[in-house]
Amino acid sequence: MTELSKDELFRILSNSRRRQIIYFLHREGDALSLKELAAMVAARENGTAVEEVTDEERQRVYISLYQTHLPKLESADLVNYDDEERTVRLVSDVARRGFFWMQSEPTTSWSLYYAGVGVLGWILILAVWLGLPGFVLLPWSAIAAFVSTALLVLVVAQYLVEERMDTADGAFETLVE
Repeated sequence: MTELSKDELFRILSNSRRRQIIYFLHREGDALSLKELAAMVAARENGTAVEEVTDEERQRVYISLYQTHLPKLESADLVNYDDEERTVRLVSDVARRGFFWMQSEPTTSWSLYYAGVGVLGWILILAVWLGLPGFVLLPWSAIAAFVSTALLVLVVAQYLVEERMDTADGAFETLVE
């Protein structure tokens, strides 16, 4: 991808149709025919389903994409347009890295936390079973309560974090409009 200045990138993305092109290509994860892409953009602009887009609505968007928006995105090295096949795809660097609004925060795998609770539970079980000082008086019910409470806290935390991430993904869609 060509290094664009922020001003140039924002100028290119200032148009709703160009943002929609990038959004739909990113969402599909593969090349789209220009006809399919025009139908998707027309559907969004007309607040209807893709299947309900009229030929006139699709054609109006098709011409605009072909004559104006795809050449600008291609000259900025954001998309590749195959004129023979009439297909459009994000350039590999954009498809792989995306833009700042497409990237989510890197997170630690929840399985590490669950594994940690499991290991800690087994350490407590072994300490009680071996009769280690300080653990010999610990009842089995206390270990069970600790492990199940820790798991419950992890499940709730994971749910809240993932719920917040789903809301952030919706923010990407609002940038398209």
